[in-house]
Amino acid sequence: MSVPKEVSEPHKELRFTRAAQAQNLLVVSAIAAALGMFILVTSLLGHPNFYWGLSVPFFLTSGLLIRLSIRCTRHAYLILTPLGLEIFPLIKPEKNLNLIYWSQIHRADFQKDQTILRLHFDQEGRSGVVLSLKPIAPPKRLLLEKALKGRLTLGDKKQTPRVTEPL
Repeated sequence: MSVPKEVSEPHKELRFTRAAQAQNLLVVSAIAAALGMFILVTSLLGHPNFYWGLSVPFFLTSGLLIRLSIRCTRHAYLILTPLGLEIFPLIKPEKNLNLIYWSQIHRADFQKDQTILRLHFDQEGRSGVVLSLKPIAPPKRLLLEKALKGRLTLGDKKQTPRVTEPL
C-alpha cells in the first residue's frame, strides 16, 4: 500500500475535487426536499392519504445528500504533487489512497471526450491505471490534461511527449 510522503512545497500541488458529482447530488437533494415539503404541506392541509411522517425519509435523504456533496466539494479526488499523482477514493480515502510516482508513469492517454484517463506503466500499455474523470468538472479536465502534459514532458525534452492525443 502506498503511503504519501511529506511534501516540502505544498504550494506546488494541484487539487481536483469531485465538484461535478457534488452538483448532481445537490440537484437530487433539492428534489428530495421538494417532495418532502409537498408531502408535509399536503398532510398539514388535511388530505386523508398523506401523513406528515411520510416526509421524514425525504428530508433525511436530502440532508445526507447535502452532506455527501459538501464532502465531494471539499476533499480531493486527484492531487498532482511533485512526488506523483495521488488518487483518493470516495469511501475511506485515508485508508485506500493510491499514490503513483511520476517515474512509474510511462504514458498517459485521455479519451476524446475527456471522461477517461489511462496511465500506462509500460510501453506496450499492458499495465496501468484507468481513471474516470466524470467526477471532475469539465472545465477542470482541460487543466488536468495540460498539467499532465507539462509534467510528463518535463523530463523528456529530447523524447516524444508521453501524453498522447485524445483517442
